[in-house]
Parts: sequence; structure tokens; C-alpha cells
Amino acid sequence: MRPRAATRTPVRSALYEGTVLHRRSQPAEHVLSHRVCFYAIDLDEVAVLARRLRLFGHNRRAPFSLHDEDHAGRTDRPIKENVLALLAGHGIDTGGGRVVMVTNLRTFGYVFNPVSFFFCHDAAGPLAAVVAEVANTYGERHLYVLPAAEARAGRGGKLTWERDKRMHVSPFFGLDQRYRFILTEPGDTIRLAVGVDEGEDHVLWAEQTGTARPLSDAALVRALVRHPLMAQRVMGLIHWHALRLWLKRVPFHRLPRFRPGEGSLHEPTDTESIRPAAPGARRRTLRDLPPAGRSPLSPAARRLSEWVLTHPAVGRITLEMPDGTARRSGDPATGPDVTVTIASKDTWRRIARRGRIGLGEGYTAGDWYADDLVGLLEILTETGEAVRNSRPGRALMEVQRRRPHLPARADLPGARRDIQYHYDLGNDLYELFLDPSWTYSCAVFEHPGMTLQEAQEAKYRRIGSRLNLGPDSHVLEIGCGWGGFAIHAAAEYGCRVTGLTLSDEQAALARRRIAAAGLSDRIDIQLQDYRTMRGRFDAIASIEMIEAIGHQQLPTYFRSVDRLLAPGGAACIQVISCPDQRYERYRRHHDWIREYIFPGSLLPSLGAMTAAMTRSSELIVEQVDNIGDHYAETLRQWRERFMMNRDRVIALGYDERFIRTWEYYLASCEAAFRTRLIHDYQLVLTRPFNRNLAPGALQEVASR
Repeated sequence: MRPRAATRTPVRSALYEGTVLHRRSQPAEHVLSHRVCFYAIDLDEVAVLARRLRLFGHNRRAPFSLHDEDHAGRTDRPIKENVLALLAGHGIDTGGGRVVMVTNLRTFGYVFNPVSFFFCHDAAGPLAAVVAEVANTYGERHLYVLPAAEARAGRGGKLTWERDKRMHVSPFFGLDQRYRFILTEPGDTIRLAVGVDEGEDHVLWAEQTGTARPLSDAALVRALVRHPLMAQRVMGLIHWHALRLWLKRVPFHRLPRFRPGEGSLHEPTDTESIRPAAPGARRRTLRDLPPAGRSPLSPAARRLSEWVLTHPAVGRITLEMPDGTARRSGDPATGPDVTVTIASKDTWRRIARRGRIGLGEGYTAGDWYADDLVGLLEILTETGEAVRNSRPGRALMEVQRRRPHLPARADLPGARRDIQYHYDLGNDLYELFLDPSWTYSCAVFEHPGMTLQEAQEAKYRRIGSRLNLGPDSHVLEIGCGWGGFAIHAAAEYGCRVTGLTLSDEQAALARRRIAAAGLSDRIDIQLQDYRTMRGRFDAIASIEMIEAIGHQQLPTYFRSVDRLLAPGGAACIQVISCPDQRYERYRRHHDWIREYIFPGSLLPSLGAMTAAMTRSSELIVEQVDNIGDHYAETLRQWRERFMMNRDRVIALGYDERFIRTWEYYLASCEAAFRTRLIHDYQLVLTRPFNRNLAPGALQEVASR
């Protein structure tokens, strides 16, 4: 039995039971309401609560627990110290007064906290400030500092603040919005409300209310009985209502990346952002790390995530752990020999939760480093395939294959938004790693010693030969980029070219380059979707554009090519492709590239393309060439150019996280082509009875 003290100082912390209401008014009416319990924890009483309550723990396992690493920044010091340090950085000195945190506790190790509030009092008692901690599903948190002196007072003790939104929280809301925080201090009752405004419109009202109960073991048991698995239940409700919003065609906003001129999320104004293991400008070493905090990751999940990096199917991996130990496994005679430095325990959490996506997220966050990033990704690619081909792996793949999934939307506004997400980052960025032809697709290195520009021109000549271009030809290019092929075709063959793009940045630069080359009379660049294009063209070229349209649009794409291609004409489609054997599994799952680099994209398989072509058009495949082995070298040169220009990337306004994101993107694509996980095909399409097949293509076929 635990000995009882003669007297017990009453605690001010409380458990609240109440309701959460979300009411959306635009662009669709939608209401979500559910019962909840939550907690007001006086941070000066945490140690007392951990001693008194059998069901509560602080930084340790317990049915209900509070962990410093879940809130407010650094994990090597208590939450209150983090909050007071944040306030001091904004000129607010509380003299060490009370801080009451309104939040959810971990329940059996799991917690869901979309927003927490810290009510900070000065030493004399009055409220000095409130800190609102908003979290998203990407592990990021944003702290809004709300000084009491700036609040508008209202009836019933309500205090109101307004702040610009500074972090992507919901996929159904953009960033161009403003928050209204309307709060009452914790007491017998509490009311926490957040309004979301977009311009003059009030688009969302979210409100949480509750009635206080003394925080005791009996109250915690009551919470377990009345609100079992509350966090999991709320998460399920959110996903269910997200599906309903999707079906109502509410616009979907993807996680934005930092763009120059828009302000960094780490701007020290009235807010502060926290990302898990945020990267610094230099490589962190083990000495830079804070003492390891307790992780919510279960030992089994951690062992599983470590297993991924310690059982390579080929090559050897040396794993340098945060405690200074090293683990080495594999055979360097069978593949690359790579050293991986684990700089944060978040590495295991990310891998266990999100697999390969989590691995990429960890790299961009600076949680781990590799002395040969491409080599490591080659090893992991082959290891993953070996696991999937095992008996347990095949069983798991069969379960995943049968799981229903929602297809991506393929509307015109969404296509334009997805293209602009990647290509409108700024022409100055792409200039740092592309060759002078501004070509952002696979080159063809016909012989050793070719420069990247020469290899790109060789690729364009192959396409021109297959299309039998000449001065009388009118070519349609679907996805013209910055005008590289259009300029080559007009200058080399004297033909007319109409180029289509959905990127404002690409169109503007392409037109300037065409004018500088004196080819404005032969090339017309249009901001238009191929589905709305009209006319007939002698030839059609489409160079690595089809990957952006998705599986559902493949029949529409080939129907459009058939409709736009004149009788006797030919089309050359260059496409990055997934093997047919992996295609169904690949298209049903998300991956890091589609989440962070090319939203809405999908690499079609050869079988999927030919099946769609057969169903929707009269087109046939005349010739297929796989040039994927040239792509690994193309990507290597892009990556080296990009990393050599990292100082210029930063000068453009991008940060280290963006640089690591693009380094990982280019390296993972290079590894995929080196292992032949994916291919790059040049398809020549025509119709039956076409006697106008390009002589160059016939000669190449005959010479094989």
C-alpha cells in the first residue's frame, strides 16, 4: 500500500467533459459534433499528480500520461520552461507564474492533439498571455503567442485574438486564411473556440466546451468508461468526415513547401513553428543532440523499423546509432557499402508509422544522413522487393491489393493546380541544375563523353526522326515545358509547333526563349489543357507528361491524341513507366514522390497504357524503346548540379529542408532507374494502314 500523507494539498488541475463542434459554411455546409473529455494541467502540479495518481504518469508509461516531448519544442527540458522561454523571446516576463495547459493526455500511449492551449499567468496572478499550439498530421506544430494586453474582452470572460494562419493544418483548407481565437480561462466551465476567416467570409467555426471535475483516479476511470478509445474514435470520425468533404468536392489543398518571398515558417514574429528534428544549416553530430526523451513508439515497432536498415538483401549498411554504437550488416561484395548516421530517435517512429514515406520524411527533416544516399536507396529498393516476394510479404500484398481505395480526382482545375505545385517554384531554381536547353526529361547519351546538353539534343533528334518531321509538318507538343523540343524541332526541321502547358512560369520563359531564337512565327505556346485542344496535327510529341494525369485519365489521354492526330500522322510518347507486375500495387498506394514532389502523378505501366489505348482509340504501338538506363546518368548530373549550387538555392529564398527534399527526390529517382525498378519508354504510335511511317525509325529497326 502507498503511504498516505497526513495532509494533502489540493490540486488545481481538472478533467473536463464536454462537446466539440465543427461547423463549415464554405464552400460546402458541413457539421461535425462529438463528445470528448480533456484536461487542464497546472504544470507546477505535474510531479504531484504523478505521485498521487496511480493511473497518471509523467514521461513514463501509464494508462494516462503527459510527455514533455509532445509539446512546445525541446525535449530536454520541461514543458513549462519551453513555454516561458518562448514568451521571453516575445518580450513577455511572467516572473515564473502559473502555466495551465489545456490538452489531451496520452491514453495507453496514444494521443491526438490538434490544438492545445497554455494559459500563462504572471507571478501576481493575472493572465499574461496564452500560447496556442496547433498541430497537423505531418508531425509539425505551430505556436501562436497571444499576449493578454492585445486581447479584446467580451462577455462571460471571453478573450479574442486574431492571427494570420501560418501552417498547413487541414487538406481542406489553404494557408490564405486568418484565425480568431476566442477563449475563456479554465474554471468550472471552459470554452475554447477558433474561427477561420478567408477574406470577408467566415468559413469555419470550431468550438470545444466542457465542465470541470476534480482530477483523480476515479475521474480517470470514469473517463475510460464514458470515452473509451477516445483519440482513436475521434481520428476515425475525422477520416470519415474527410471522406464526406471529398465527396462534396471541397477543394483539396496539399502540404505546401516554402517558397521564396512568402516568409519562412520559422519567422520569429508572433509565432514559432516546431518540426520534428528540424534540420539546421550544418550537419548535426551526435554531440548536438539533446538527451534522449521517452518515445511513444512501442519496442516492437522500433525493432521492426530498425530491421529495415539492418537486413539488406544486397550490399552492406553500417548503422551509427545516437548512443555512439555502430551496427554493420550485409556483404559489400554484393552491392554498395553505405554508412547511415541516425541523428534522431524520430527516425524509427517515422519508418514504423509510414514506411518508405517516413524514411524520406526523416531525411528531409535531418533525422538521418548517409555517405552514399543513392547507394542506400538502391539497397533498400532491392531489400523491399525481396521482402515482398517472401511468403509473408505476398500475403500482405494480397490483403493490400483487395483493400478498396479512392481514385484521385482528374478535374481540370486539379490538374492545373498539381502542375503549378511543381513547375511554378520559379525558373531561377530550375536554371541552377538544367542544361542550357532547359530540358527536364531523360537525355540519351549515345556515346561516352557527351555533355548533358548534347545528350538532350540527341534525344530530340530521335523523336524528330520517329515523327518524320519536315518543313511542312505541324507538331502538337502536349506538355511543352520551357520550349526545349519546340525550339529544336522548329530550328532543326523548319516545322511549326504548338506547345501546351499548364504552368504560367514555363509558358512565360518558353515564349521569351522562342523570341530570342527568332522562332516566334513558327512556335505558339498556349496555356491550355490537352482535353480542351481542337484541331488536327501532322505529328504529336509528349515528353514525360502522361505521368501527371493519373490512371483514370489514360483513356481520355489516348482518345485525345487520336482525335488530334491527322490521318497518316504519328505520335511519340516518352513516358516514365512502372512494370506491369507491380502496377496494381503501386497505383493503390501513396509514396513519398507523389506526396511531396509530384502531387496527382502516377507512372503508368506499359500494359495499362496499351489497354487504355485499345479501349479508347484506333491507335497502335509501332515501336517501343526503353531509354531508362540513360535516366540514371541524367539524374546524377542534375543532382550534382543542384547540390553544387546549394548556396544559390538558399540565396533564392529556399531553406535547408527544401534542399534535402530535392536531394532525396533526385537520389531516389536515380536509384529507381539504376535498379530498373522503373523504366522510361519512347512509344511510337500510329494507326493501321499508315504508309507514312518515319523512314528513320524503319532504318533503326532494320539495323538491329
